[in-house]
Amino acid sequence: MITDIFIKTCNHDVPYHKYCIQSIDKFCTGFRDTVVLNDEHPRGYLWQQVCKMHADLKTDAEFILITDSDTLFNQPVTPESFMRDGKPIWLHTPWTAEMLAHPGTPTWKRVMTEFFGIEPPAEFMRRQPFMFPSHVLATLRSFCVQKHGVSLEEYIMSQKAFSEWNVLGSHCWLHHRDLFHWVDTSVDELPPLRVRQFWSLDNIEKNMDEINRILT
Repeated sequence: MITDIFIKTCNHDVPYHKYCIQSIDKFCTGFRDTVVLNDEHPRGYLWQQVCKMHADLKTDAEFILITDSDTLFNQPVTPESFMRDGKPIWLHTPWTAEMLAHPGTPTWKRVMTEFFGIEPPAEFMRRQPFMFPSHVLATLRSFCVQKHGVSLEEYIMSQKAFSEWNVLGSHCWLHHRDLFHWVDTSVDELPPLRVRQFWSLDNIEKNMDEINRILT
């Protein structure tokens, strides 16, 4: 099972990125390679999502684990750490009134509804990192062309908001459900949290004590 780690980084991620790589070197074994893509684009927030949804074009690995530069692994992991019964784990949470009252959540629900033409059953963007069979990205891009008549890149870049993990998770739920081990966070036991996710817009100095504890 060949698995690569993929990171889309950019200039404002630089303070955290080197520590992310150090955490991979310290804690991650069994992965073939770490693929880092660093480029800029006038619409960076949307563009970084485009890059992630084309990660399979940067690696021929059977599985891809995508993480962010501001996320550090904090315990030993292998590809199997993110799988159960040979299938990647994907967390999802069915909608509740409390969730939908949270700022931003209705936007992600609308993004999925407009993309697929049906109301999604759950929120699929629950936890970093995300692991999946690489070929599901190609089927997502094909779906976009068939449904909307434009490439996925064109679709994403034409939007005011997009949510790559909600869209990919919903796509896998609808079209590749048997390839994943699904965890319903409202009822199922959660797998161990194996990373510490920071926020790259934060001043890194206030987090350096914690980062040093993770890496030493």
